[in-house]
Amino acid sequence: MIGFLRSGFFWASLLSLAACMEQSPETTADGIFTAAQAQRGEGLFDQHCARCHSIEEFTGRAFNTIWAGTPAAALYLRIANTMPMDQPGSLGTEQSTALMAHILASNGMPTGEKPLAGDLEWLSSILIAQR
Repeated sequence: MIGFLRSGFFWASLLSLAACMEQSPETTADGIFTAAQAQRGEGLFDQHCARCHSIEEFTGRAFNTIWAGTPAAALYLRIANTMPMDQPGSLGTEQSTALMAHILASNGMPTGEKPLAGDLEWLSSILIAQR
């Protein structure tokens, strides 16, 4: 009987782990930000970025050439540590993730149910998808 319980527990645990693995996003095409977050990011882009940049610099071929296939943490760190150009590193986590969400949305990445978080370990496990 104990062997059966252990075996049943083993299979139940294995199925639970498989279900968790299926839910983990692997790329930015897996909906890692919300529509509301991307909208906030658009306003922040207009406020902080548009005086030096256009969104075209961060979309399409220009975006794919630099970012496709790299961990999402790289884009987050670039925004968080070097922007805006006249006050590098002055954006907080919430602003940096909203700007990143706006850039991803501008590249046709789908939205999800959870806002993008500034968790570097998690962002390092997510690759930027090509669009």
